[in-house]
Amino acid sequence: MRSDGSGSGGAERDIQVAAIYFPSWHAEPRRDARRGPGWTEWELMKAGRPRFPGHAQPIEPAWGYAEETDPAVMTRSVATAAEYGIDAFLWDWYWYDGEDFLNRPLNETYLSLPAHPTKFALMWANHNWMDVFPARNDRRSELVFPASVNADEFHRMTDLIIERYLTHPAYWRVNGAAWFTIFMLQQLQDDLGGVAATAAALADFRARARAAGAGELHINAMGGRWSGPNATPPRELGIDCFGPYNWLHQLMRLRQGLTVNYRAWRLAAAAEWPIQDARAEVPYIPNVTMGWDSTTRVSQDDELTVEGWPRLPVVINNTPAEFGQAVADAVAFLERRGEPKVLTINAWNEWTEGSYLEPDRTHGLAYLEALARALGRTRTLS
Repeated sequence: MRSDGSGSGGAERDIQVAAIYFPSWHAEPRRDARRGPGWTEWELMKAGRPRFPGHAQPIEPAWGYAEETDPAVMTRSVATAAEYGIDAFLWDWYWYDGEDFLNRPLNETYLSLPAHPTKFALMWANHNWMDVFPARNDRRSELVFPASVNADEFHRMTDLIIERYLTHPAYWRVNGAAWFTIFMLQQLQDDLGGVAATAAALADFRARARAAGAGELHINAMGGRWSGPNATPPRELGIDCFGPYNWLHQLMRLRQGLTVNYRAWRLAAAAEWPIQDARAEVPYIPNVTMGWDSTTRVSQDDELTVEGWPRLPVVINNTPAEFGQAVADAVAFLERRGEPKVLTINAWNEWTEGSYLEPDRTHGLAYLEALARALGRTRTLS
């Protein structure tokens, strides 16, 4: 860990921080076939405009509309993330119809870098891929790739994950175990036919990883049914911990018309952490979300409404200071709770959802500086 005695109280902390990495900023062959050569979500960002008084659009990246498969771009990302206290990128990893999707920046660029100051781990992001690029009010969004896998496909996919990633020296480990996130555990449970079959598949995944020399897995779950009828039983499934992808579940409850105030959002999230941790069979992993604005995923010519993803309220007043306070609250929770001391951040680069730590033209590095101060970490890289 990095500290020179400055920062939040001058104390170095042992908390591990993983920032979610969304790899949608590069040319992707299967997307090119639908959108045209070289299309990326930067096109949605360029089209953004204010949709109500005070709406902070368009958002412009300070580093420009960069191509993330460029080794220089990826080198800058991993160096900057490490400099401000991020231990790992938790990589949104997609696998549809038996093939990689949006994985070129990881496979071709990150893994080929000569140094990895920021480690990596996979979040298998198995959700239905909908065409919201942009969504339009006059038609239903098309399903591009279904999320479902059967047992054979899960086995084949995890064999590839073990071989390609889990034995890589830059793979992120927590207390010696390789961290692996399942974004929608309930989807997998439904696909495989219930709790017993899913538990067996995950136990087999662990055994194959161990036999291949990857060591133990630390399996983190997002998107299960954690309470009520047919609740997901994490211990029975062999899950080590669980937590949310972001604070999205709070948005509709807190909205006031088209907006939600960040302070109310962060207070609602922080109040939930000890409740979730106390009721669960396994530890709860808190998340801090930098912001939310998915209006660029909706046609700029349509009326802006609030009716469900991606038509959701915009979070306002998410200043670097407010974000830093959210991180400080999460740090305090983890120090009281104990292991595993892991915090996820949404996100490094979810630009089209308005949640990013990469510098923009308005705030520069201010969100990263707030993160480093709240963690008690300071810059050591040039």
